[in-house]
Amino acid sequence: MKNNTKHYKIGIFVLGCITLLMLFIFLLGARALFEKRIILETYFDESVHGLDVGSVVKYRGVPVGNIKSISFVHDEYKLDFNDSDFSKGRYVLITMSLKDIFKVNEDELKLALKKMITDGLRVKITSQGLTGTSYLEINYFDSESNPPMVVSWKPKYNYIPSTISTFSKIGASIDDLIQKIDRANIDKFIINLDKLVTSVESAVSKAQIDELSKNTVSLLIEFRQTNQDIRRILNTPSAQKFPEKIDDTLSNMNRSMTKLNQFLSNNQTEISSTVENLKAVSQDLREVSNNAKKYPSMLLFGEAPNSPILGKNR
Repeated sequence: MKNNTKHYKIGIFVLGCITLLMLFIFLLGARALFEKRIILETYFDESVHGLDVGSVVKYRGVPVGNIKSISFVHDEYKLDFNDSDFSKGRYVLITMSLKDIFKVNEDELKLALKKMITDGLRVKITSQGLTGTSYLEINYFDSESNPPMVVSWKPKYNYIPSTISTFSKIGASIDDLIQKIDRANIDKFIINLDKLVTSVESAVSKAQIDELSKNTVSLLIEFRQTNQDIRRILNTPSAQKFPEKIDDTLSNMNRSMTKLNQFLSNNQTEISSTVENLKAVSQDLREVSNNAKKYPSMLLFGEAPNSPILGKNR
C-alpha cells in the first residue's frame, strides 16, 4: 500500500512538471502567436548561398524577423514564354516574416513602402564573417546606383527591391578585371617593353655620359670662379662707391634739366621771334634759288634778260 502511494506521488510530480513546462513554452510562444506580422517578398538575381528558412532578417542592423520561404519566381508566378520578363523566372524568390515595425494599416503600409523604396530602401544579402552563414539586411542605399527591379507580374505580398551583395560585386569586379587582362594582349606589351628597354640602353650608351659629366663639372668650376671674381670686384672700395657716383650723376643731370627748363620759359618770346625770322629767311632763300634756276644771268648782272619779242619792239 505504501509503495503504491509513493509511486502515485511520483507520477503526480512528473505530470505537474510536464504541465508547467508546457505552460511555460506556451506562454513564451503565445506572444509570437498573437503578435502582428508583416509578410514581404523580394527577388535576387544571384546565389543566395548561406541563407535558409528561418535565417535572420535585420532592419538597419536590428533583428526584426526571419525568412519564411525560399523558392524561384517561376514556382510562384506563371510567366508566359513570350513575356519580356520570362527570363526573370530564374530569380530567387524570398518571403520574409517581420514584426510590425511600421505600426500602420495595410493601405498605409503600401504608401509608406513606396516612399521608402523611392528613398533607397533595398534588401541585401550580408555574410556573417567566415562561418558561411548569411542574413538579409534591409537598409537604405543610393537609389541611382541601385535602381529598383521592375517586374511585370503583381507581387503576392508587399515587395521591396533587392540590391546586389558586396561579395557578388567583388566577384563581378574581379571577373571584369580578368577579362580586361585577357583582352590586353600581355605578350605584345612585354615585347614592346623589351624593345623600349633596349632602345633606352642604346641611347644611354651613345650619349657619352662620362664626357658630358666632365663638361658639366668643368662648367660648374668656371661658374664658381666667375662668381668669386665678381665678389672680389664688388668688395673693392671703388666698387662700393658706385652707388654714390650714380646718385651724384643723376643729381647733376636733374639740375641741368631744371636750368634748361627755366631758360626756355624765360626766353620763350625771343625764341618764337627767332624761329619766325628763320622761316622768313628760308622763304627768301627759296625764292632766290628759284630765280637763279630760271634766270642765271640775273644772278651775275642783276637784271632779267629781255624777251626776244620785247627786243623787236624796241
